[in-house]
Amino acid sequence: MDNAVIYARFSSSKQQEQSIDGQLRYCHEYASRYGYKVVGEYCDRAITGSTDQRPQFQKMIEDSAKKKFKYVLVWKLDRFSRDRYASALYKYKLKNNGVKVLSVTESIGDGNESIILEAVLEAMAEIYVKQLAQNTKRGMKESILHGRNAGGTIPFGYDSIDKRLVVNEKEADIVRRAFTMYADGAQIRDICDEFRRRGYRTRTGGEFNRNSFHRMFQNTKYVGTVTYSDIVIENNCPAIIKKDVFEKCRARLLSNKHSGKPTKTKVEYLLKGKAFCGHCGASMVGDSATSKTGARHEYYSCSAKKKFKNCDKAREKKTYIEWYVTEQTLKYVLQPDRLDFIARNVVRMYEESCDTSELDSLRQKKAKYEKEYDQITDSLIHAATQRLIDKINRRAEELDVLLNDLDAEIAELEAATDAPLTVDDVKMWMTVFCNGDAMDVSFQRKIIDVLVNSVFIYDDKIVIYFNVRDGKQVSYTQMIDETSDIFDDLNCSDIPKGSDIVTDGSPFKAISELYCYIFVDGRVGIVVKRPEV
Repeated sequence: MDNAVIYARFSSSKQQEQSIDGQLRYCHEYASRYGYKVVGEYCDRAITGSTDQRPQFQKMIEDSAKKKFKYVLVWKLDRFSRDRYASALYKYKLKNNGVKVLSVTESIGDGNESIILEAVLEAMAEIYVKQLAQNTKRGMKESILHGRNAGGTIPFGYDSIDKRLVVNEKEADIVRRAFTMYADGAQIRDICDEFRRRGYRTRTGGEFNRNSFHRMFQNTKYVGTVTYSDIVIENNCPAIIKKDVFEKCRARLLSNKHSGKPTKTKVEYLLKGKAFCGHCGASMVGDSATSKTGARHEYYSCSAKKKFKNCDKAREKKTYIEWYVTEQTLKYVLQPDRLDFIARNVVRMYEESCDTSELDSLRQKKAKYEKEYDQITDSLIHAATQRLIDKINRRAEELDVLLNDLDAEIAELEAATDAPLTVDDVKMWMTVFCNGDAMDVSFQRKIIDVLVNSVFIYDDKIVIYFNVRDGKQVSYTQMIDETSDIFDDLNCSDIPKGSDIVTDGSPFKAISELYCYIFVDGRVGIVVKRPEV
């Protein structure tokens, strides 16, 4: 069972089912239905979603780095953020921490343009973060080349003076003893016991443990070598340990690490939460089995059949179903004659979302804080008591943190407003969806995450709904209502008379090989008869 947290927000006391309690109730019901374990709630009250300066929201983003949860459940995506660029940027940050945002009443967004826009902005956010990382790396390299400490925790055994590492002889003696004992064959637990007996303590006052030495025996700074990313500079800081002793300890540590039991590879089921049994409507869940030869095979199985034994749906091979859904999406939805239409709408929506008023507001706020910072710095000269000096210093530290945060926000918004988006840019980017390899797992993940709404799997046919209009997930009852009349005759190839695939003028066209297009509240779906396999 995967861990999830809930994020809830409301901006007005007039809201009803959208209130905090209502949102939490919907999210808990969704978690129970799809098998998520809720391990926390983050709630911002009476705060607009147009700003990301929400205490609980920021805490959630920060906590995502701790790897305690894999999903963030929201009542609707606008609870997460109303600003499209900020939403994409924070989703990208969460994705880097292995966390995904799920809407309990929607699947992706409010329309096909919104879906593509979300993906485009996420790609832009990724480019911005990569550029920022390159600039940071360049600055780190310059610091290292000049012999300065590039930041991070100062290793035990060193002090930092004028941003340069110098040996702390008292701590260095403890480091040398640890390396000598381990190089001579002592176990790490024996070193821990010895250090505890001698009363040695870490810099924070705690006892040394296994993690202390795992980090120590791999830190090249102890031999004077500084490593940052692909930058390696020898003799950059004073050495504490001889290289032959260091290499002996590191080799032994790595050898012990690799001799442990092999870790079990975790399988990713791309259709989790989107695949349903066509026979009974229950969710299809990940399953696996081992053959007589020892080979492991993954499947999707009807959860009702597994739990209650009351369904006759055969299990499905994971690799086949994920490929087939991707292949059908490429064949019947991602048609080249739709690219120009979607691209024009994406650009229109992007231009509407790039409001510079927020950027102006942040710049004004920064100027205000900078002015206050200068004023309180000057007031230190006239401070008469230590108590007053301490108070001024505390406020100066608060302002310093606020200014750093504002600099980051301003940089993000400037990156958004300074990056014009054209129709050709979007069309070029969208070819990633149109021309990908349906056998490539990373491409399958992209298609299923962004475009697929729900998949109803039968033994002889599949019904797929896409996120073309409304994002709410199609229910089993809705699917049955729409398909009951056509299941007796899977030879229909035309759109039902009087119906358009969508009502906004987008150039969807019926394809003769397709058995049928079907519709639920403006969403388009397809019914395809499964080939013999």
